[in-house]
Amino acid sequence: MKTKPIFPVLLTLIVSCFFITSASGQHLIDNDHPLDLFELESETLDIRTYEVSLDDNIQYNFEDAPKSIMANDAQEQAAFVLSMLSFGAGVGFNDIETLWCLRAEYYLRLALLNRSAAYGSLGLGYDGSSGDFFTATLFNVTLKMLMFTQLVKQYQQVRFIYGLLGQYGFGNYKYDDGYKPDITRLTVGAVIGLQILLSQRWSLMLQSNILSYREQTTKFDGGEVKENSTVGLFNKQNIFFLTLALSLD
Repeated sequence: MKTKPIFPVLLTLIVSCFFITSASGQHLIDNDHPLDLFELESETLDIRTYEVSLDDNIQYNFEDAPKSIMANDAQEQAAFVLSMLSFGAGVGFNDIETLWCLRAEYYLRLALLNRSAAYGSLGLGYDGSSGDFFTATLFNVTLKMLMFTQLVKQYQQVRFIYGLLGQYGFGNYKYDDGYKPDITRLTVGAVIGLQILLSQRWSLMLQSNILSYREQTTKFDGGEVKENSTVGLFNKQNIFFLTLALSLD
């Protein structure tokens, strides 16, 4: 009886074992370590907060790694900060006066809503006005309750401001003949404006009253005069303010 050569049989077995082993290894990789488990949202991943251990004795710390370009910097800048401090000036006009004001204000976030935040602010100001025969100066304290609302969801760097204010001021008129009657002024009004985010810490705010009611008392020698007025004209008697705000967070 003829016997088959053993070398071709051994070669066939070796080749078969090689393909079986390769297929098994690929199967283990596909099932034990599926790649889709490592797919993460780029907006939620910051590699600086992770430590990767490839071996018990070797660790890779990404704390000092540069921030990923996929990080959502715009959303960080657009967050409603807890508190702000602003400084600025304003101007206004009417038929007989030119108005101006210097202002410093502190803002505190009171509530967070959907794409909005409520703020309260306390401000100190120095107001002035000048006409043909007189000038007036007043120190004032202003309290505001304002809403800051994102105008567009996809572009969060511009916000619409609206709310109410109350203001108390005191000072005097100075006429060309040297006469200086004292004045006190109480104002309540409705405010509108815009906040433009310049960076994560700085923003620009534009505000003005769209409607205001004013009570003013002027004290002369031996008497006083009280005046009431309602103003609803933009930048006419209502001062237009431009302020630069710094986040204190």
